[in-house]
Amino acid sequence: MSRVPILLVAFAVALGAAACGGESGDDDPTAVATDHSGGPQIVIEDPWSRSTPNVEAGTGIAYMTLSNQGDAPDRLVAAKTAMAAAVELHIDEVDGNGVMHMRMVEGGVIDILPGETVRLEPAGLHVMLIELVEPLKEGTSYPLTLKFEGVGEVTLDVPVAYEEPEPGSVDAIVVPES
Repeated sequence: MSRVPILLVAFAVALGAAACGGESGDDDPTAVATDHSGGPQIVIEDPWSRSTPNVEAGTGIAYMTLSNQGDAPDRLVAAKTAMAAAVELHIDEVDGNGVMHMRMVEGGVIDILPGETVRLEPAGLHVMLIELVEPLKEGTSYPLTLKFEGVGEVTLDVPVAYEEPEPGSVDAIVVPES
């Protein structure tokens, strides 16, 4: 499968791409968008959720990699999906006694500085799906909407797997800011 990142640009992606005069015959499946405004540019890669077989009204977790390739900071401020009654941004941390605790991230947001990559991964940052309306079944997917302070909202399709897929194995789409 091709590895095409989801690009979110803070201002007028379509207009900026047209102004750059890209070649229409280019075989490269990776879309490149340049943000001439100096704002954030968020790349979302490798989204996935672990399957939750036979879980009624339980919890699920979404993972992914977020990179800011722009010139300004951005923040993931919220997420939502019809698959859960509530969605929160969480982190797993080990206390001084070696015990793992999960809690909501400080301030309820995940900062993504220019040039920084933030991994949402097992035993770390993640998107917590609370009170699932149905189990997350391996081989299926569901829509998840992420809300960023700078680039706005984007909805992506999150594949469900038993184990973490290989990086780059999930096709992605290019989403301009609305």
